[in-house]
Amino acid sequence: MTDTSLQSDLAHPDLAQRESGLGAALALTTASQVAATSSVLALTTIPTLVANTLGIGPHMIGYQVSLIYASGVIFSMMAGALVKRWGPARVGQLALLGAFAGFAGMATGHLWTIALASVLIGVGYALNNPSSSHVLSRLAPPARRNLIFSVKQAGVPLGGALAALAIPPLAQRFGWQPVLLGFSLIPLVLALVYQLKRGAWDNERAPDIAIGRGIWQGQRTVLSNPDLRALAFLGFFYSAVQLSISTFTVAMLIEEFGWSPVSAAGIAAIVQIAGAGGRIFWGLVADRLRNGFAVLAIVGFITGAAILGFSLIGNLPALGLALIGLAGFTGNGWNGVLLAETAHSSPGKGTLTGEVLTYTFIGVMVGPATFSLAFNLIGSFSGTFRLLAIVAFAGSLWALVRACKARL
Repeated sequence: MTDTSLQSDLAHPDLAQRESGLGAALALTTASQVAATSSVLALTTIPTLVANTLGIGPHMIGYQVSLIYASGVIFSMMAGALVKRWGPARVGQLALLGAFAGFAGMATGHLWTIALASVLIGVGYALNNPSSSHVLSRLAPPARRNLIFSVKQAGVPLGGALAALAIPPLAQRFGWQPVLLGFSLIPLVLALVYQLKRGAWDNERAPDIAIGRGIWQGQRTVLSNPDLRALAFLGFFYSAVQLSISTFTVAMLIEEFGWSPVSAAGIAAIVQIAGAGGRIFWGLVADRLRNGFAVLAIVGFITGAAILGFSLIGNLPALGLALIGLAGFTGNGWNGVLLAETAHSSPGKGTLTGEVLTYTFIGVMVGPATFSLAFNLIGSFSGTFRLLAIVAFAGSLWALVRACKARL
């Protein structure tokens, strides 16, 4: 037997083990993403029910979503150092426990408890992506990097679809508070599963990592690197658009166009499902083009154009709904490509996912809250969405500039 054939034979078991490890990691991290996202969007699927219980307007749910992401900003900045110090499995467990506590807290039905629960959801959501990105960046082959990250990120719209399809009908039958309490069991079970992965995933822990100093070092690296800086601000623009669509589509259909809550939630589910397909599609396109910024430019432009047509639901409902679905396909489809590009552009070992996603959290914090303020001035959901299209176009232009430079 030659040395070459011996090396080949020895490589196959490792390759098979790597593929098996990748499959298990992708399944678990995707399920975690579904659970985390459903906790974030739970109240947006039943805005009128929650608003009636709390005695507030349905559009006020936008402030709750903003509170979730406001609490996540600091922990997103810390997440990279936490993953290195405690390991991605432990940090993933903490993320899921945040979602569990958030669901349980919202189920109390008291305004201040919901506010505290929203903070915990934000902390957990901030830790989720850095944990999973650290694991997947070690296992994903470069040629399939965008696809792998996009499949995992498909858990975001799938989590939104789960919430939109399940919570409204169950809430009408059993009450929204018991339903949220039942949903809290999903992240709790997944947190227990993560314990099985601690030995394999947390074997590179560095207990001496300084959390506080790592925050500012990471931010300096992001802001000094042209690609990472662009990705950070693209996350800001696109997350503001994405969460505004997810937060206010149901309210627009109910309040402005007279839809029933269940029918409106069904459209929201379609938007989320379209987003799941979009993430996988755009991941494949990015791997094929080998230029993630070009894909990010395309999705931003299409999203902005689709948002402009939301008002057509009143006169041309079929076209208006098609544009809402298209906005979901593109406006929810950028995340995996952005995370893959972040992993690729991060210097040294590990990724700067948490540091880049800090700006995504800020975008989501600012986006729905600004939408609510603009709605108070404009008085129309569809009119406010037209204003939001400007943000999508701005992100598309920035991505196009980076895409052109990447080709030089």
